[in-house]
Amino acid sequence: MRKLILLGILSFISAFAMAKHHEQTQDFPFKYFLQNDIYSENPQKFVSTVADFVGSGALDSRGVALGLYQYNAVGRFGASYVMMFSYPDADSLPSPTLMTASKPHVAFTNGMRKAGNSTIQSTLYRSVKEVIPADGNTEDIKVFMNYFVKVSDADTYAKVWLDLMKKNGATAYGLREVISGDTDGVTHMIWMGYGSMAELVKEQERLYASEATQAALIEFAKIREIKRTAVLTVAVESITETISN
Repeated sequence: MRKLILLGILSFISAFAMAKHHEQTQDFPFKYFLQNDIYSENPQKFVSTVADFVGSGALDSRGVALGLYQYNAVGRFGASYVMMFSYPDADSLPSPTLMTASKPHVAFTNGMRKAGNSTIQSTLYRSVKEVIPADGNTEDIKVFMNYFVKVSDADTYAKVWLDLMKKNGATAYGLREVISGDTDGVTHMIWMGYGSMAELVKEQERLYASEATQAALIEFAKIREIKRTAVLTVAVESITETISN
């Protein structure tokens, strides 16, 4: 009888822990992402142009979010910023004439030109699986760790990596597959979000010290090649506002 009671308690605790993790996250409500890696000669002008465009509401009717992120660590890549458009579905992707469709779009295009921006590369991604905190508030997520990888077995990689994120209690992370673009043979990008650079470093150390990560690395070694990594900080972002609308 004691064994049965103990098993019942353990089952309850396990179920409670799984429910608690589920309650801490929700699916990220975007399916496609257009990432533009940009070098800017005038960062102040670039940031103000993006902020003005977000504030104009030009993206609201399609449920599109826009984020601008500064590279803190990126190696010899050449870009200083990432400008990311997040689309909820295929129908919200831009039309061929969209950039001249309204005054805010024209002003945005002109502002980009005046900032002396040069596009290093652009990549269109499709979401595989992404989660954010359950309340949908991403405003406290300010710093991102990104891995750009070449994967030979996409299904296995997705399963192992997503299971690892759950085991480590992560509440802001995502896996995206490349539809088109990039220049290094990258097939997927993963991201993990944190509140600060200090939190990023501490959580990465905790992640790599875990037994679950060490086991996952053995599986990754068979099917994954890391092409590059990057650390980014939010400059302008409309994710939370777009989700709440």
